[in-house]
Formats: sequence, structure tokens, C-alpha cells
Amino acid sequence: MKNKNEKGTIKKVLSLVHKLVPGYLTLLIIIRVLAASFPFVGIIFSSIILDQLVARESFEVIMKNALIMIAIGSSLVLIRWGLEAANWVKKFELSHKISQMICDKTFDIDYDVLEKHETLDMIKKAKDGTNSSGGMRQFCDNLASLLEKIIRIVYSVGILVYLFIPNPNASGEGIALILNKWYSLFIMAAVMILHLVISFFVNKKSAALQMKFFERNVSYNRYFSYWFNLVFDYSIGKYIRLYKMQKVVLSRVQQTNDTLEEEFTSYLNDNLKITLIPVLTEFVLQLTCYAYVGLKAVCNLISVGSSLKYVTAYKILVESITGISDTFVQLNVESKYLSFFYDYMQIENKRYEGTIPTEKRDDNVFEIEFRDVSFKYANSETWALRHVNQKITLGTKNAVVGKNGAGKTTFIKLLCRLYEPTEGQILLNGVDIRYYDYKDYAKLFAIVFQDFNLFSFPLGENVAAGAEYDKKRVLECIDKAGFTDRLNRLEKGLETNLYQYSDENGVEISGGEAQKLAIARALYKDAPFVILDEPTSALDPVAEFEIYQNFDNMVKDKTSIYISHRMSSCRFCDNIIVFDEGKVVEQGSHEKLMETGGLYSELWNAQAQYYA
Repeated sequence: MKNKNEKGTIKKVLSLVHKLVPGYLTLLIIIRVLAASFPFVGIIFSSIILDQLVARESFEVIMKNALIMIAIGSSLVLIRWGLEAANWVKKFELSHKISQMICDKTFDIDYDVLEKHETLDMIKKAKDGTNSSGGMRQFCDNLASLLEKIIRIVYSVGILVYLFIPNPNASGEGIALILNKWYSLFIMAAVMILHLVISFFVNKKSAALQMKFFERNVSYNRYFSYWFNLVFDYSIGKYIRLYKMQKVVLSRVQQTNDTLEEEFTSYLNDNLKITLIPVLTEFVLQLTCYAYVGLKAVCNLISVGSSLKYVTAYKILVESITGISDTFVQLNVESKYLSFFYDYMQIENKRYEGTIPTEKRDDNVFEIEFRDVSFKYANSETWALRHVNQKITLGTKNAVVGKNGAGKTTFIKLLCRLYEPTEGQILLNGVDIRYYDYKDYAKLFAIVFQDFNLFSFPLGENVAAGAEYDKKRVLECIDKAGFTDRLNRLEKGLETNLYQYSDENGVEISGGEAQKLAIARALYKDAPFVILDEPTSALDPVAEFEIYQNFDNMVKDKTSIYISHRMSSCRFCDNIIVFDEGKVVEQGSHEKLMETGGLYSELWNAQAQYYA
């Protein structure tokens, strides 16, 4: 089935390329025109010079033509070289801007759409489609090469016309008489048409095999990239060594590589079988050309110099016509590759794009309500949350507890609109959160997930989540998070780059230190809601005590939600929400829940021996 994005590819690509890199296409066309003209300078002047040598013309006359040929040829080469140098920069600019478009799109896609297997494959296809056989640069080059081939055909036909005009001064019998007739051109035309037809169908079949190979191995290429990159990721090198995982990782690399190798070998064998045929017909074509032109020269129907000119022009004519056929087939393949790029760029977000701004209240009073909310993940039949009804008022301290897989993190992701409820509504001050402007709504939350990430950026940028920041505020947040002592030992302070991915002098920090910086980042955002998923899991007991001791000051006048397995961290909360199997089974203060004797009490008592 033909992808709708394959239609109108030429128009879409040319429009996009012109918009991204103005002047690129113009330079490309001029370069190709010069490239098309260059061979014919040599063909025409070489023919003239050869005839002059045979006729024993004077040295001065021959040298004059030789110098003219060199001058014109050199000028074309130099002009083309200069233009290609200028266009080389534009080529890289085009590639970078296309990659930037893919990055921008990826950042814009809904989180729940992005994590799907289908989307990951589409990203891989889009990246491969624009960087390899379906690259925008290659597509534009092939379009420009069509113009070059058309110009060469015009030049060649202009020269070959004279080959088939009968020589009125010639006399002869037999083969000479036949070759001197205009209809002798059908000998050359018949062989050429045979070769072109065979080449066209072979190239079409070869292109189909190539496309089939690409589509069949998208996932394997993605798997191979993942396993292969693990080998060079120093951040997980310690786990690979300590758990002796070298063989496991390398076996995955080898398995995926073996699969790809088998697929490629199969593709190569099938392709070689069909591409042998046009090689044989091309040999017959060249043999016929040399025989036809050679016999005309022997029969004195054309000059020796003209025979060289006609043979070369005929060869270029056939190559150009064959090339046009090949190029159209290749453009068809590249259209399919580029359709993956346009497919990806046209992914629509499912998230409802509201327009209502969140209320800017001086008293910072907000109320979040989950109203009969249920949720299941894509491709899953199990409900992660079921019929959740819960209110959270800003300014309160809340804890979310429960066993692993109870739905705690899913609850938070729905609250932040990383996912949309499968059923029910989430309300902010009585209004469905979908109706709010998403970016405006997201500003309400500062979150530290358990699997938080810091980046190989300067420390200050990590905390501020931006290149420009208030240094004083960053230092205050770092101090509240308990990272000041470590910061004072860093020679470059806030300019210290974390990790070595983007800076060879980057500093490695411990998991606990990274968690403090993640907390500092949440504080710097200064959002009304602060959500911490296992906020002290990587901290030592002293650091954990300091965090909790200062928490009231850290989240003053804000709503705080803690997801924790440590029951001791819940005692200071106003409200404790207990999840079990995707449902809220209890809620209330520590004292109330202990009196009830339910799941919370059970979890508390299970850990009580460690609190003594």
C-alpha cells in the first residue's frame, strides 16, 4: 500500500529545503549544469585535434585548439570547485536543521505516545530515512542529476545526429552502403532500447529488495544501537564489570549483528542475481557501438576524429538515459524513506490542547480533585488505577504510600498530565485540567521522580534547568538541599560540568549528591506543587535527617506530595494516601491510620523494628 506521504514528495522536499537553506538548490543546479557541459569540451576539441593530426595540420593550429580546450575545461572545473565548496557548508547546514526538526518534534510529542514501541520505531525510521538512502541531500542531488543527464542527452543527440546523416560523397557496396543509410540508426537504437528496458526493470526490482530489507530490519537496527552503545557507556561500566555482564551484553550485540548479517547476505545474493543481466546487455551495447562506428570509419564514411567523438557521445547518451531511469527508481525509493520522516513529523498528540490560563492567585490556593479516575497503559489489559477519588489542597503536606506496583507513580504522572485518564476526570479548582493551557499547567509542578536525570551540563544549569539563571537563587536552593559543602570543594563552582559525556573535565558525583541536586532543581522552579518520589532514597541517614528537618522551610506555602516506602517519612504529613492494587484504600493522618489498623498500620509495623 502506498504511503500518502510519498505523493508530492518532490514539491514538499524542495519547498522545505528552500525554506531551511536558501540558495542551496540554486547552487546545486548551477553545479550540475557545469558538470554536464565539462565532458563535451573534451569530446569536441579532442575530435578536432585528432583530425588535425591525421591531416598533418601545423603545430601552431593544433596547439591553439589544445590550449582553448584546456582553458575552457579548467575554467569549468575551477568554477564548479568553488561552488561545491560553498555548497558543502549548506549541505551540513541542511542535515543539521533536519535533525533539529526531528529533535523538536520528539520534545513536543506527548509522553505516553513517545514511549510506545511503534513511536520508537518511527523515530528510528525517520532518523535513518533522512541520514542514509533517503536523505534530503541525496534526494536533492538526484533531482539535480536529472537536469545534468537531460543536458547531456541534448548535447549527445546534437552530436550524434551527424553520425546518421548519409555521406553524399561516399561510394561503396554491401555493409558500407547499408551503414550510409539513415535507417542504419535502428541498429543502435534497438540495442540501446533493449538495454534500457532491462535496466529499468532490474533497478525497480533491486529498489524493492532494498526497501524490503530496510523495513524488515528497523527494530533490529534499534536493538543493535542500544546493545552496542552499552559497551561504550562508562556510566554503567561498573555494573557490567561487577556483575560480569560482558558476555551477556556482547552476546546480545552478536545475536543482533548475526541477524542483520544474515538479512544483508540474503539481500545481497538476491540483488546480485538480478543485476548481472544489465551488465551483459551493456557489454553487447558497447560492442555494437564500437562495431558500428568503427566500420563507418573503415568505410571512410566518417573521419577518425569523428569516430572518437561519436563513440564517446553515444556512450554518454546511453549512460544518461539509463541514469534517468535509475534516478527515477531511486527517487521512488527515497520518497518512501522520506515518507517516514513526514509520517513522524505528522504524529498528532492525543493530549487535548486547552487554552485557559491557570489562575494566578495571590493566596496560592489551588485544589486538585481526582474524580472517579481509572487508567490503563497502552497494550495492557490490567488497570493501573481504578476508580480513584481524591482531593489535594495546596498548602498541605501529603504522602502517597503503598506496595510496589500499587499505582503511586502512575497517580503522580496523571496529576502532571504525562498521561490522560482512561476514564474519569482530574479537576483543578473545579475545571478539567485538559482545558488549561498545557505549558501553563505544567508550571504548577516541580517534580523529582525516583529515576530522575541530571545532564552533562554545568552544575548551575542543571539546577536552574536553563542556560540563564539567577545565581543567588541557585545557591540558596543548593544550600536547602544540603549540597553546599560539596559545591565549595568544586574549583569551578556552579560552572563545574557534571559527568564526562560533554566535557572531558566533567565531575562525577555520587547518587546521593545527584539526588540533592535534583531536589535543588525542584526548589528552584518555585512551583506551587512540589512532588518528590522517594526523595531521600540515595541519601545517608544524616543527610536524610537534615532534609526532613528543613522540609517545612523548603516547601513553605506549597503543596508537597511525597511518594515513599519509608513509613517514618510520613509522620509529619497532613494527609497520607494509601494505594493498593490501583485503588485508594485508606487516607488520613498517621495517628488516624494507625488507629484504623489497616494496610498503613501493617506497613508501619513491618518497618517498626528499624525505627527503635
